[in-house]
Amino acid sequence: MKELIKLAGRIKDEKLKKKVIDFLKDFRLSSKDFKKYTPEKIKEAGSLFVVPSSGFGPVERKILEHTITLVELCEDVVKCFKKNYGLELNRDHLIAAAILHDLMKAFEYKRGETGELEPTGVMLDHTMLAVAELYVRDFPEEVIHIVASHYGETGPTPPRTFEALVFHYLDSLTSIIEYYHQVKKKFDKKILFLTEEELKKIGENAEKS
Repeated sequence: MKELIKLAGRIKDEKLKKKVIDFLKDFRLSSKDFKKYTPEKIKEAGSLFVVPSSGFGPVERKILEHTITLVELCEDVVKCFKKNYGLELNRDHLIAAAILHDLMKAFEYKRGETGELEPTGVMLDHTMLAVAELYVRDFPEEVIHIVASHYGETGPTPPRTFEALVFHYLDSLTSIIEYYHQVKKKFDKKILFLTEEELKKIGENAEKS
């Protein structure tokens, strides 16, 4: 968790920063009915959790890299929108959501005997688990909303703030790039051309993410 705690240090709001860091240091499900689920152990080799990539088939991705990328993108977008549109996005809320939004996937999957990832049997998905845990830990409503709506317009809670809308699209874009660049299309300094079928699939999967 050291890398995530370091990322949390970028949050300027001291109260929110403490909440995020306390969450990372005490990473668990508070409900007594869910204590039977334990998260995947943190890997020593620098990645946090390696989980299936949502909406893009049975591939694995590193949540730590995904999170770092999202935090940096959020910071850049905040600066860009302020400079060009005068739009004041809440940087701290975006960073907190970036760090927290996918962590509960650690309770959704585990390594089976063959080494492959398999469901743990938990009956709530990572978004619902995160929302429930953040609510119990008294996180700001705005942060909980960003996490709750990161699935997008087709999810049960669509984005209702600029921060939530921006975060959804940044998260979806990052997931698409991870899948096509890092996993499916491993290439060295080559231009990536996507077929019409792949572009259509990207659009369909972006709506699901």
